[in-house]
Amino acid sequence: MITLYPCQNTEEDAETAFLWRNDPQTVAAAYYPRLKSRDSFFMEFRECYFLNPDLTPLFILNDGLPAGFMRFEVIEPPDLIGKNVVELMINIAPQWRKKGVGSAALSALKPLMKSKNVHVLSADVRKENIASRRLFEKNGFALSGEREEFIKKINEKCQILCYRYLL
Repeated sequence: MITLYPCQNTEEDAETAFLWRNDPQTVAAAYYPRLKSRDSFFMEFRECYFLNPDLTPLFILNDGLPAGFMRFEVIEPPDLIGKNVVELMINIAPQWRKKGVGSAALSALKPLMKSKNVHVLSADVRKENIASRRLFEKNGFALSGEREEFIKKINEKCQILCYRYLL
């Protein structure tokens, strides 16, 4: 059974998220496809992931065992002015991939976000990230656009697909 558990702004929770973030398959599919240093990840975790107390990161638990991580950012797309839109980033732990954990987590997340007065869930996915595309499409997220993005840090252009789910 999948449950969502609030992540804490602790070194222990940061370490768990960091190890999953630097998994080779995660790195290859990531928006920023490079390994992150422990120091830079911990600083980002501490200073950015907990800015909104209503949208703190969540661990995905499968029968009580850590199976993934979700974090959120409030965004303001120009076509959705006046709507509460939250961008979702999800990372399934390597040993739990391809076992339905992502779909079950999204199913559990939707009513939780609706109860927080979120109107739209959004996800940006690299075009070549087939696993994430399938996850979102299978769970009712609609493709709302595509854009080319230049990631200055790594001097790379990439195609980003934008998915949305109306709550």
